[in-house]
Amino acid sequence: MPRHGASRVSTLQRTRRRLAAGLLGAGALAATFLTAAVTPAAPPAPDREPGAATSDLAQRSGD
Repeated sequence: MPRHGASRVSTLQRTRRRLAAGLLGAGALAATFLTAAVTPAAPPAPDREPGAATSDLAQRSGD
């Protein structure tokens, strides 16, 4: 007889959780490969070399 308050997870629930975890992992892995494989739509800026590091900080224009 099970102990009082012990939750028993059914086999179906356990299978669903494993399937959900597997699909989540497969989706993350696919997203990683797609990010690495797809080239960006916009060309590099004309004043930068292709593949040069970019900055997230705003810069003043020299005008």
